[in-house]
Amino acid sequence: EIGTVGLGYVGLPLALAFAEAGFSVTGFDSEQDRVNKINKGISYLLDIDEKRLKKIVAGGLFKATTSKSDLGRVDIIIICVPTPLTRTKEPDLTYIIDATRDIFRFLRRGHLVILESTTYPGTTREVVLPILENTGLRCGDDYFLTFSPERIDPGNRKYSIKNTPKIVGGMEPNSTRLAALLYAHVSEKVIEVSSPEAAEMD
Repeated sequence: EIGTVGLGYVGLPLALAFAEAGFSVTGFDSEQDRVNKINKGISYLLDIDEKRLKKIVAGGLFKATTSKSDLGRVDIIIICVPTPLTRTKEPDLTYIIDATRDIFRFLRRGHLVILESTTYPGTTREVVLPILENTGLRCGDDYFLTFSPERIDPGNRKYSIKNTPKIVGGMEPNSTRLAALLYAHVSEKVIEVSSPEAAEMD
């Protein structure tokens, strides 16, 4: 099962794409109003067709929740939270740090964690990894960590998740490979790069 953390213009289309590919998906969001709307099949994004959303929700493949404890139940966690720019035009990592701390509480062996939020090179290794390593679990042995830049262009009718190349860069080869295998279900072209930093620079 896949969990997407953040159900905005990146997380919701990604969650839908995986659900349509046959995966069971749980969307996590702190806004109860968003969660309620999704579970009723109501779209709050212009890019998401309501008929499409209703069909997936009614089929039982996609549901939304505010409950953080469900992070321990899913197998794959994709972080799609916003990174608004600060006054100095740097990405504000508050939402990424908060999401990672939530994951830290429920991280278990076998988890694949993917950061998709737009950020600067070094975030996966210097910000996300140290928080998760505090569990005592080892990346590459016990769990897996990858960066894959989001490529959602709201309103773009030509390019979608399916026909936009997906770049993945893991902390080590197994993390990269697992993320590449996952994204191959929703993207026609997946490009593996050598590290999270290489993917973050894209």
